[in-house]
Amino acid sequence: MKMFVQSSYLPRILQNKLNRLTVVARNYSGLDKADDVTSDVPYESSIHKNNKSFTLSKALPSEADVVVIGAGSVGCSTAYHLSKLYGSKVVLLEKDKITSGTTWHTAGILWSYRTSKDETMMQLQTRELISEILPKETGEDAGWLKTGTIGTTKTAESFKDVMQNAIFAKACGVETYPLKAHEINDLHPLLNVNDVYGAVYSPGDGTMDPATYCMAYLKVAQKHGAKVFENCAVVNITTAENDLGQKKVVNVVTDQGTIKTDRVVNCAGAWSPYIGQMIGVRIPQLTFKHAYVVTKSIPGIRNTPIVKDHGSVYIRPQGEALLFGGYEANAHLVESLPKDFAFGLYDLDWDIFDQHTEAAMNRIPAIADVGIRSTVCGPESFTVDGKPNMGESVEVRGFFIGSGFNSGGMMLGGGAGRQLAHWVYHGRPELDLINCDIRRYPVQFTNHNKWLLEKCHENFAKRYSVAYKYDHSLGGRNQRKGTLHEIHASQGALFGCKAGCERPAYYVTNDKGTAQARLNVLEYDFYGNYGYQRHDLYEYHEQVLKDCTYEFPEESHRLIGQECLTCRTSAVLFDSSHMSKYCLTGPDAEKAITRLLSRDMTRYPDGRFVYALMLNKAGGIESDVVCTRIRNNNGEPGYYITGASSAYQFIDSHMQQLIYDESLRCNVENFTEQRAILSLQGPKSTSLLQPLIDTFSLDDLKYGDWKGASVAGKPVMVARLSFVGELGFECHCDSKHAKVVYEAIMQDADKHGVRLAGYRALDSLSTEMGFHHWPHTISRGDNPVQARLTKLCDQSRAYIGSKEIYKLREQPLSKKLACFTVDTDVPIFGHEIIWRNDEIVGYLSTADYAYALGCNIGFGYVKLPSISDQLILEGNYKIERMGECYPAKAHISSPFDPSFKRMTGKYSAWEQNMLLSALQNM
Repeated sequence: MKMFVQSSYLPRILQNKLNRLTVVARNYSGLDKADDVTSDVPYESSIHKNNKSFTLSKALPSEADVVVIGAGSVGCSTAYHLSKLYGSKVVLLEKDKITSGTTWHTAGILWSYRTSKDETMMQLQTRELISEILPKETGEDAGWLKTGTIGTTKTAESFKDVMQNAIFAKACGVETYPLKAHEINDLHPLLNVNDVYGAVYSPGDGTMDPATYCMAYLKVAQKHGAKVFENCAVVNITTAENDLGQKKVVNVVTDQGTIKTDRVVNCAGAWSPYIGQMIGVRIPQLTFKHAYVVTKSIPGIRNTPIVKDHGSVYIRPQGEALLFGGYEANAHLVESLPKDFAFGLYDLDWDIFDQHTEAAMNRIPAIADVGIRSTVCGPESFTVDGKPNMGESVEVRGFFIGSGFNSGGMMLGGGAGRQLAHWVYHGRPELDLINCDIRRYPVQFTNHNKWLLEKCHENFAKRYSVAYKYDHSLGGRNQRKGTLHEIHASQGALFGCKAGCERPAYYVTNDKGTAQARLNVLEYDFYGNYGYQRHDLYEYHEQVLKDCTYEFPEESHRLIGQECLTCRTSAVLFDSSHMSKYCLTGPDAEKAITRLLSRDMTRYPDGRFVYALMLNKAGGIESDVVCTRIRNNNGEPGYYITGASSAYQFIDSHMQQLIYDESLRCNVENFTEQRAILSLQGPKSTSLLQPLIDTFSLDDLKYGDWKGASVAGKPVMVARLSFVGELGFECHCDSKHAKVVYEAIMQDADKHGVRLAGYRALDSLSTEMGFHHWPHTISRGDNPVQARLTKLCDQSRAYIGSKEIYKLREQPLSKKLACFTVDTDVPIFGHEIIWRNDEIVGYLSTADYAYALGCNIGFGYVKLPSISDQLILEGNYKIERMGECYPAKAHISSPFDPSFKRMTGKYSAWEQNMLLSALQNM
């Protein structure tokens, strides 16, 4: 018997503040056909009706190349795309009926863009599939209705947020048009625009019918031989271990039999965590109740655009009626979702939902004159950052995940299925899905219930909030604290959080460099919901809110500028302990590192750090790292590797995959928590550090060299390295010694004018120098030829990606990285459009303010046929930000110290005086 939970819809009077709305809500069974509400959410799946070309498979096969679990939007798309690659060796399993999980009660909206390129591209792929590809392949409509969307805003600040996203979408090829309030009614006569500041119109958006859409996928998949089974529940997945203890999938056990396979794609939606638990894989997502309602008929509403009212509600046409809903800060968490839940709904909590009713009536007053016809409140899965969980599990080879779509499984499903199929078949997706890759989470956090609950709630609650670049999450904090956390806090650090690690963004100090306040991150208060008392005096949050602006925030702009210019004129100390750190050891360590890195470590002597790339087989940049050879007591070589904190799990997984694929006798140990890095950078760094070291002269260290030393009686690896373009040194030590080493370095800091600096200064300084930031200016979708990094790629040996790089060197380029300086009184954040000779040629991958140059600086890939440096420099450029264009100058590399003289300790007295003057005026 199906589990079905449905509101009784007892007669209820809903009134707004003007008492205009009188509604008697009725059960679905009492709907009047005269109301002509098309595509209402069904109680029972009617997906097999009138689909004579589709029949369910009967005999469960004993083996398959791939098994897809879950026949919702994502699962059907994945099976469809896999069937074109594997044919009859693809099996789709559904525990109940097709679409029976959450797909059947979807709101069915398809927007053309999101805040990241790759999610935007997946949604565009979905639109192409439902509007063009599937209708051609089936000869039938696939459930698509083009309506367009009007995104309305009520304030200048929210309009900037909408425009920021719309401009980036335009750079990705999406049609978007800004609208003034008086222009909106030309597109949607029923909208109230009295309180509208501005809007953005996206004509390519539309609505989707889930049953028709999913059936179209399965009809084509079956033509290619895929087998589809309903009422077939997965009860277990068995795994096996190789000699190195690495697990892989071997069988899928169902209540109808066992299928031998080495590839499983978990598309079970809100039930995906149950599937993961079968093999000990924790999938970081939670389930919340999400609701919408359908009104009675409204004259003139048919075929009007979807409305997305910023910060409040979404409204879409549903035949002659409207469907509307939204997201709340006090949403119901589904703590235990029944495994056999299918075609089920919950009672709608009107006390929670009424905020959306008021917002909808305000935007379309006609809603108040008709009433509510039906309600839908169902389970939806949400993740900690609003991005889906996709890709191969870190813990078990052959176990792929496609879940946690944050109520967007329909609109992302077509593209997500395509990418998952490509991932399974080719070992990587077509798109650079860094933001969606399951490896973006350190594994230890996926098992942390407190972190998961707080982060998922905050993502749900702030889903429609203005998204500022320098906002900071309040949930899931204080999970990873470095050894020096208490010292940073006492010095006025404003902490940010990356890969779960608390790290100073900048220091809030007065004119004398003394901390203004201690900015503690407090326990998450759920924004005052669920009986929690909201923090009244929260100095940390108040400071964060000062940075929530699309202009230059006066205080932090000055403070970060002081840190940057102090680095250029004297020195600063960065705590870089949050960086990823690994040791690769074992009999085959040298063989492994030779295959992993684009530079041959065997050519370099002991005591040398080497900057190199880790590539994939397509030549894409999996990460950039710094590596050195180390030796154990027996003289056997191993390798110490450091990389970006955001690459924490990616680097580990990339190394483990090579070891698994090539059966190498190696061991990868993650030393991120065990090792600390203190980075002293600036022209006075030698003067500060040298008195602490009496065994060698720092002047004898060439760039990249390191030597063992003793600082304050503690063993330290002292390396001459810089990520900010200055004479500088990194001190690597055991984390338990970090405090002693820190105190020794900083004891004479005031005498030399040296101060602490945070990662905001580090980002600014490194961008000013033109150093790469993974995964922004370089990532899996970029290759070293495009990124101007071929000097890091050996030509005379084989390593992962070398064959592709060899080919790319000989081919004409269609895109190449360029630098842009923009002199404007507003900040450039990244994702702005690059215009060349009045044509869009790309967007900025990253941007920051360059304090030494006194302007904004950004980097982006310019796309032109047979692009060359000469073509880049010849263009007339503008950077478009929120609909405004600003003159820009293109460069091949950063104009700040292009010959890297500062890193060699060669400083111009004139330039230093200019920088010192700029510091004094901050």
